[in-house]
Amino acid sequence: MTGLVLLGCRALTLAVFAAAFVGKARSATRFRGFAESIRRLAVLPERTAVPAGALVVAGEGTVVVLLALPPAARAGFALASALLVLFIGIAVRAVHGGVLAECRCFGSKGAVMGQAMIVRNLLLLAAALPGALAGAPVPAGRPVAAAVAVAAGALAAWGFARWYDRLVSALMRRLLAPARNPG
Repeated sequence: MTGLVLLGCRALTLAVFAAAFVGKARSATRFRGFAESIRRLAVLPERTAVPAGALVVAGEGTVVVLLALPPAARAGFALASALLVLFIGIAVRAVHGGVLAECRCFGSKGAVMGQAMIVRNLLLLAAALPGALAGAPVPAGRPVAAAVAVAAGALAAWGFARWYDRLVSALMRRLLAPARNPG
C-alpha cells in the first residue's frame, strides 16, 4: 500500500474513532445510553457494563491520540484493529443470539445490531489493519496529494459516522418492501 493510501486510511480511522469517542464522552446521558447498550447485549454482567463502557471510550480516545502522532500511528492502527475485532465479535454474537440491542457506536441512538454493522466494522478493519501491519509513513514531498488523501479519509469517516446506518436502513426497506402489483 502506498503512503498516500495509508494516510487516507489513517485519516478515516482517526476521524471515525474521534466521532465515536466524542459522541459517547460529550455527556453523561450519552455515556449512560452507551453503557445500557452494552448491558443489553448481555456480553457482560450488568454490574460491569459501565466500567466496560469506560474502557471502550478510553480505548477509542487512545486510538485518536496515537493516530494523531506520526511516530505512534502504527500503535494507533493496531489498537483500532483490536477494538474493531472486538466490536465485530460482539455484533456477530448479538446477531446469532437474536439479541435486539441498539448500537450507540457514536453516542446517540443508532441502528439495531445487525449484519450491516458487521459489514461496517469489517470495512473499517480493512482500513486499519494495513497500517497496523505496515506502519504509516507520512509521504514526503507531495503536500497536495497528502491533503487530498486526508480529505478523502475524513469524508469517508463522515459518511460512516453520519450516513451509513441511514443508507443501509433505506436500502433494506426498499429491498424488503413488497413488490408493487402493476395495474
